[in-house]
Amino acid sequence: MHKVFNQILYKMEKKKYKRKKSMNKTMKVLKEIKKRVPNIIFKAQNLVVTLKTREQLKVWLKLYPNGTYTINN
Repeated sequence: MHKVFNQILYKMEKKKYKRKKSMNKTMKVLKEIKKRVPNIIFKAQNLVVTLKTREQLKVWLKLYPNGTYTINN
């Protein structure tokens, strides 16, 4: 079993693209996105939406006029 695993690992090392590297890059990007503070947080009944622009906020306020929002700078 160990010999077969080493053979597969050796074949993967020869390949140009490796899934492990792309997965590491993907996880790094996701962590950066989660660290960011959203510009606008809109809250309505049973709903929380993070927005980037005031135009998006206008649309959500039309849909939910009783909603509240906070702007972070």
